[in-house]
Amino acid sequence: MKSSKLVSHPVFGEGEVLDSRWQGTELLVRFQTGLRLWLPRHRVRFLVEVDESLLDAAVARSAGVDRVSACRMIEAFRLGIVPHQDVERFTFGRDRELKLIDQALAGLDRGRGDVLMFEGEYGSGKTHILELVHHRALQAGMAVSLVQFDPVEVSPHRPKRVYRELVRNLRFISEGREGGFRELLQLATRLDLTDHVFFGPLLRKLKRLEPNARESEVFWQWVEGESTKEYATEMRSPYRVRGAQGIPALYDFSTAADFYCNIISAISWMSRQLGFRGLVLLLDEAETVTRLWDIVYLSKSINFMEGLVRVALNDPQLRAVSDRLIHNQVRPVPYIYREPALLLIFATTPTPGEYGYLRLANSVRRRLELTPLAEQALVDAFATMIRVYERAYPGFKLPVEEQKRLLAWLGRRSSGGVRTFIKGCVEALDIARLRQQGIISAPAEMSGRAG
Repeated sequence: MKSSKLVSHPVFGEGEVLDSRWQGTELLVRFQTGLRLWLPRHRVRFLVEVDESLLDAAVARSAGVDRVSACRMIEAFRLGIVPHQDVERFTFGRDRELKLIDQALAGLDRGRGDVLMFEGEYGSGKTHILELVHHRALQAGMAVSLVQFDPVEVSPHRPKRVYRELVRNLRFISEGREGGFRELLQLATRLDLTDHVFFGPLLRKLKRLEPNARESEVFWQWVEGESTKEYATEMRSPYRVRGAQGIPALYDFSTAADFYCNIISAISWMSRQLGFRGLVLLLDEAETVTRLWDIVYLSKSINFMEGLVRVALNDPQLRAVSDRLIHNQVRPVPYIYREPALLLIFATTPTPGEYGYLRLANSVRRRLELTPLAEQALVDAFATMIRVYERAYPGFKLPVEEQKRLLAWLGRRSSGGVRTFIKGCVEALDIARLRQQGIISAPAEMSGRAG
């Protein structure tokens, strides 16, 4: 790649970098209009070029992509995302993040939990990083679940809903087959959890439950948080789960953080005892915790998140019921069960002025800001995407000179993050393909006929 100090800004156009400060986070740029400004580095895009060696490297990276896989990838790229199964192949310029992830996974493999937080603006690649962790954790033999917060449906001030998403999305790989929460509990019947407030009586019932009995699905809907205990044990229900009255209800109120932290820590303990090394819990859109206007809900959300953080760090103070923490008043329990093996990873858009964000961020020791991808990484991604696109559309071939023009055009316009860049690449390649087919004519600025 040949890189220069030429940059592009979406408002001021092209210019030249004259100086930098604050460890390169701000640049002094002289634009073609004569205007000189200090600007945050992430607001400009360096203009770069493709050379043949990069294209050859992209051929090697995409060697295992067949046409079906290529079509799947291109359709995902149109949305600015990468398919889960291709996340390793299509990760560029994230060496810092990969090092931190691998260290945390190695720690969990040794039985040590941890907490990480990835921070970045919308479109910066946070969800991509979580998908990468998801993939690596499964490959490392761990149980993993991805929970996406939502201010209405899955808010942390309603712990039961977080639990429901966790068990719905829990996955592990055993003997070449994928399993979920139900399979994990079936395996856990061989463990001794008689002292656990929820799983003790639940696993006793599970051992006696006939797999094909009509009460079986009602039982699972209840323990997965999809329905209530009242529905499952109501005498008038034709699908009543007999003998389940001794299992505690899954409490649907905001002070039950202790109950659900205890359950999550037990799932992590189970996972390790069954040979899955522990539980990796990924929490996307974590800024939701700071977007609650009701101070009571905000307080309960923060309490639940801080409880999970302290569970992952195996805080000894959480091994007993304490009046310093919020406990439910129906059946208070310690936040931690036995020895948890939990790796907790947040992805969030920072909101520095908000109390909830500060409380959550300050409780996490290892935080990493997702900076804009370097020019080299963007060119690598662009070159690889061209090869994938050519596999998806076998009749399409883009000459090297046109690839250079396309990348320069994208560099001048895609200052909105990784997602915008990926979408812009596919759209530009679509236009080039349709132009080759004579269906449309390219805009003058894309074809290089305008300045």
